[in-house]
Amino acid sequence: MVGSGTIRVSPKPERVWALLAVLAGLATLLIEIPAALLSEGGYSFTQQPISHLGMTGCGEWGDAGIPVEGCSPAHPFVNGVSIIAGSILAIIAFIWHDWIAPSRWGRCGSFLLAAGGMLLAGTGMVPADISPTLHAVFGFGGSAIQNLGLLAAGIALIRWPERRWIGPVGFGGLTLGLGTLGLAGTLLMTSPESWNLPDGIIERAASYPFLVWFILAGWMQLRDASRRKRELTSGR
Repeated sequence: MVGSGTIRVSPKPERVWALLAVLAGLATLLIEIPAALLSEGGYSFTQQPISHLGMTGCGEWGDAGIPVEGCSPAHPFVNGVSIIAGSILAIIAFIWHDWIAPSRWGRCGSFLLAAGGMLLAGTGMVPADISPTLHAVFGFGGSAIQNLGLLAAGIALIRWPERRWIGPVGFGGLTLGLGTLGLAGTLLMTSPESWNLPDGIIERAASYPFLVWFILAGWMQLRDASRRKRELTSGR
């Protein structure tokens, strides 16, 4: 199937990749809930970063201020989901370059989103207690690249003649909004400790937009594929 705003593959693979995007994004978000519930000593979504759920050891963590006691028995699942989901999303981002928009901005967004997916996988490969520096590079670098990718994709979607809507909201504008939110969260991750910002909220503001975008984009493609199938069945 060829045309503006569509992936240039047959309908079935299109639906498969879209479903994988939704599942990978949801899995990365939802794995935090059981991991937090299983954490020994409790876990705060507002004050503790996501990396605490992936640490392989138990102890006090924190570079500044009062150390936080952390122990995550579910760390293999958290890290495993990051590796698998990040790799899947990186592949999908390359496949979706024409769906984003067959233009320079679209290709740029696709490349950056793919790189962001691989860096997400890197955070799972290198937990924060194994190599704090490398994990921080993967985490912060991944958030920056992911959200720059969303900004590029948003520009491509807005500039492309065919508009896509998710409910009453233009998807290009929504993509730009997600990228802006994520980039603001990424910049706040570099704020001084004296600001006493909630680390958990800031880190999630930086990393969640990337995942939410893939969930929404995959859902849109599943919806559109179903509509096209109904139209073909009805002979329209």
